[in-house]
Amino acid sequence: MALSSNDEVQFACQEIIEKCVNCGRCVSECKLLQDIGEDLISLATRQPTVGEAYSCTLCGLCEGVCPLSLSPRKMFVATRHKAVDEQEIDIDDYKYMFPDRELNVMKMYREVNKFDYKDLKVDQEGEVAFFPGCTLLTYDPKLIYAIVENLEAEYPGVTLITDCCGIPLYQLGLRERGEKFRQALKEKLRRLKVKSLILACSNCYYQLKEDVKELGIRPLTIYEALSDSRIFNTPIEAKEARVVTVHDSCPDRFAGIFARQARQALAKKGYVLVEMEHNSAKALCCGSGGQASHFAPELARGLVEARLEEVTGLEVDILASYCLGCVLNLSKDQNDIPVQHVLNLLLDLKQDFAGLKKQSKTIFEGPEGEKLWERIMAD
Repeated sequence: MALSSNDEVQFACQEIIEKCVNCGRCVSECKLLQDIGEDLISLATRQPTVGEAYSCTLCGLCEGVCPLSLSPRKMFVATRHKAVDEQEIDIDDYKYMFPDRELNVMKMYREVNKFDYKDLKVDQEGEVAFFPGCTLLTYDPKLIYAIVENLEAEYPGVTLITDCCGIPLYQLGLRERGEKFRQALKEKLRRLKVKSLILACSNCYYQLKEDVKELGIRPLTIYEALSDSRIFNTPIEAKEARVVTVHDSCPDRFAGIFARQARQALAKKGYVLVEMEHNSAKALCCGSGGQASHFAPELARGLVEARLEEVTGLEVDILASYCLGCVLNLSKDQNDIPVQHVLNLLLDLKQDFAGLKKQSKTIFEGPEGEKLWERIMAD
């Protein structure tokens, strides 16, 4: 029997109270815990507030640096569940993010910009399907087409799945809606007779990995799927060799599947890799995790600045990430070091992401923008 959200909070906090030795490593690495200004046992004893819970990026860095592998993140997740269940937050104020609604911010952005992918094989039966995730679908059609072109050469007839993985619902504390969405997606994949699912987003990969295995579907990262492709195995010219540092995404923190495969592919392609101090299990969040930028924008901005400051201490030409959400967040402002998706480098596709995330919000400006927003927020 599943725990009630109240019991879930009690259990998560009690684990910290009983096992934490207050070494302070999580506090020394986490900006939120620093802002709260308490030791972890004290925080667990009084239990996090709703505001604190929704300010957490859910990145897992706290767990990554804990010598006992304790997870303060679980306290914040449980508090989000309780906040929704007991109506301590009006979660409908944030329904513009809900992926299970007919219209949300991302769907509206695609509608306005006419990103419908109708010239591709979309949501059709096929043994091999490509699941790019909603961020890639919404903000980078150019990269979508480049990926599909190269997948077609390896997997003729590959179909494009245009769904979200549903993780925003879980992050917002909407477990029941998340489960319903998850079951509908599983049924869709079953209906389309998919045998192999290629995933480009690390969030989507870890959200769906076990579900698709239960369906008898083989989950593949995009790096596995294209490992034998011509373009992945065509080295860049020596004169174009660039020094790259990789920003690791939070959901990949512990398994490190994307981190290893992306680095191996970049090295094989001819890029020189340099590591930041915080990488892999100890990677810093880009600031967009857990939807925290919607609840604590100042804290999220500080995380972006911290990450970019670490990059400027290195002699590198490119900051790369295998998560487009991270790419967009880290390139909100024009920086001296360009930010690229790892796939841009592997597919020889140069793009300028600087300011794209800010620019995307301009569709809601002016009278016409207000009408679009009203459509999104309408019941």
